[in-house]
Amino acid sequence: MKNILTIILGFCTAFAVANVDPQPGPKPKNIGIALFRAWQPMDVFGVFEALWELGLLTPINVYLIDADGSAAMVKPFNPFATGSNTTATVLADYSFDNAPPLDVWIVGGGIGTRDNATMAPVIEFTKKVYPSLQYMISVCTGASVLARAGILDGKRATTNKNAWAFVTQFGQRIRWQPHMRYVRDGNVWTTSGVSAGVDGILGWIEYVWGTNVSTTVTNAMEWYHSGANDDIFGTLHGL
Repeated sequence: MKNILTIILGFCTAFAVANVDPQPGPKPKNIGIALFRAWQPMDVFGVFEALWELGLLTPINVYLIDADGSAAMVKPFNPFATGSNTTATVLADYSFDNAPPLDVWIVGGGIGTRDNATMAPVIEFTKKVYPSLQYMISVCTGASVLARAGILDGKRATTNKNAWAFVTQFGQRIRWQPHMRYVRDGNVWTTSGVSAGVDGILGWIEYVWGTNVSTTVTNAMEWYHSGANDDIFGTLHGL
């Protein structure tokens, strides 16, 4: 019995040590999420769901922002070969010209990241706002925007393993991590593909607001939170 109690107490101690305390100082409040033609739905709304839950616990503002403050379509530039219609259109809250001051800027991925004309204003806005941000976050191929803006130079980063060749062509000074679910380097967070954005944003919430808050958000979503090192897709794609 004594040995069993010792083991149980050992587990409890291990979990207690793993708890993360909130970051000191002012917490970020204004969070912007990029929209553009042919964005990936879960890259935006998976993250948005976690932030929505966070907003029930602490004061934050989440803004959807695109180049001209209009409607941004999920629809890709070229029709699906299957003839499917799975599009949606979302109205932005602000444009890049009238966006409020931001503490956090989040750029997701999608087919649109492969179109240079579409991404040019997103890259320029990202480059412009980064120096004043508390945190910069990318999801999936959104890392290509950060790379093209020069933000990832000299940093560790990851991206969608299925789009590895496309994203990693940008920026030769980036230390790409092929076997990470998400990566933090300074105030920059990058995540792997699609659903990994949820794991990354939950990891970021834990880093900023602590384990108690992130656990509340995670449980409210009924999400199984994969850690930063919990990635199988690099191996799956032969990286």
